[in-house]
Amino acid sequence: MTIKDLSLKLAAISLLADQAKRLKDELRAELQGEMNNLGADRVKAELGDEVIAYITTTKPKFKWVIKSDRQFIDWVKTNVPSEIVETVRESSVDKILEKFNYLDDVVIDPNGEIVDWLEGSESEPYLTTKFHGEGRAKLRDAIIGLNGANEIDVRKVLELEG
Repeated sequence: MTIKDLSLKLAAISLLADQAKRLKDELRAELQGEMNNLGADRVKAELGDEVIAYITTTKPKFKWVIKSDRQFIDWVKTNVPSEIVETVRESSVDKILEKFNYLDDVVIDPNGEIVDWLEGSESEPYLTTKFHGEGRAKLRDAIIGLNGANEIDVRKVLELEG
């Protein structure tokens, strides 16, 4: 497959994934409404006479919401002081760490000292798909067959051919 073929295939899959997510969200909401009307928490998805899946409403999970961090900390200090830990504000961590340098697998602090309690790593590069101009609409038209000669066979793109 050429780079042109690969990039077109990735763009097509990106379009289909976006559309599938939108439809999935809509269907979930609609099905949940129907299940609520019936009082059902589980339904079967059937293809002909065969059950192919079960769709289940998960049980709600109880969750505490701390409305005042300060009051919670005061309560813990009074009642279970062993659970209080010294920490750096999460909002400051990145700001502080950007002052360090990483050279040849060695971390150097802002004072020029080598630090062994910190290490650096780099994430792997990844691809993103950004449609150009009317590219999304043109690709959609090609997939549904409105472009004539530029039609894209979704079965081939999704490798669904037998």
